[in-house]
Amino acid sequence: MGKIKIKTWYGLMLRVLLAIMLLWAAPASSATILEFLTPTPDSCPTDLAFDAKGNLWFTEINGNRIGKLVPSEAKSGTSKGVVEYELPEPNSKPNYIIVSRDGMVWFTEMGGNKVGRLDPATGRIKEFPVPTPNSEPHHLAEGKDGKIWFLEFETNKIGRLDPKTGQIKEFDVNKGHPHDLVLVDDRIWYSQGGKFWAKIFSNKIASLNVQTGKIKEVLIPPKKSVPHGLTVDKGGALWFTQLFANKISRLDFSADSPIVVEYLIPEKRKGPHDLVVDNQRGWVWFTENRGNNIGRLDLAKANPGTSEGMEEFKVPTPKSHPHELVLDSEGNVWFTEMGFYFMGKYQNKIGKLIP
Repeated sequence: MGKIKIKTWYGLMLRVLLAIMLLWAAPASSATILEFLTPTPDSCPTDLAFDAKGNLWFTEINGNRIGKLVPSEAKSGTSKGVVEYELPEPNSKPNYIIVSRDGMVWFTEMGGNKVGRLDPATGRIKEFPVPTPNSEPHHLAEGKDGKIWFLEFETNKIGRLDPKTGQIKEFDVNKGHPHDLVLVDDRIWYSQGGKFWAKIFSNKIASLNVQTGKIKEVLIPPKKSVPHGLTVDKGGALWFTQLFANKISRLDFSADSPIVVEYLIPEKRKGPHDLVVDNQRGWVWFTENRGNNIGRLDLAKANPGTSEGMEEFKVPTPKSHPHELVLDSEGNVWFTEMGFYFMGKYQNKIGKLIP
């Protein structure tokens, strides 16, 4: 009986030792995540962008405000260092945001059907109505000439606003509900994933030649993949998320026709939404709004068609629904915690991940 007990004890100790050795051998996935509150409850922070001074600007789609967070003054768990600017009209639903080279803060109003401009020096807001009604303006970007380009999600158009005159010119694109965009040379690339909540799907990455008006489209397999977030790296490669296909992908233009190169996210239904490339470190960061994670793809370890090189970092607040993200000058990842806006469940936090 004693011998049996000794053998059992030794077997248990061997298993414990083996488990410890496996833990030591496993790569560490550690990161610090801080969260900062917006003064307005249930504000639903949506998009964010840094200005040249290091201030972080963001939209509050449910709070009807534009926010500014000063990192040097901010304190996690509080709204210290955060200032808000209320929009002139209620229910304007400010959605996406950029800071132009002259320091102006530009944003789209999903509910107001306008493009807004906030002057940080005065706090004054000027709005420019979109010519097509109910267009639901989405992502925007600044061209080399200072003109502001934006997408019209509901009406399948691309708009161009001239800040000097306030005039908006619109360009028709094919059906598919354009969501995100980047400017590369004389082309505007945009994702078209449809309206999945209405069971209307599209699976395209497309581009508009602003000189000729010609459109090129790349079909993204599989059907109902929902290409969503879109960005470009320093080499000109286009990276995008596939919200329903659970992938981070890029377009390879080395062949006659663009090739889709895919990297799989571990497990299913993570909902990769937005992404950004850290060119210095060779990482691709992305939000997982269903998985409640911030994900990272290490390109030095990545292998197309697999999950190799993928890591995930859990957001402390449950069901935070991380939405958009941006990098600061030190490589920290800032992201919005939107909450489940379409279900009437909101958040009011800006997150910061320190790798």
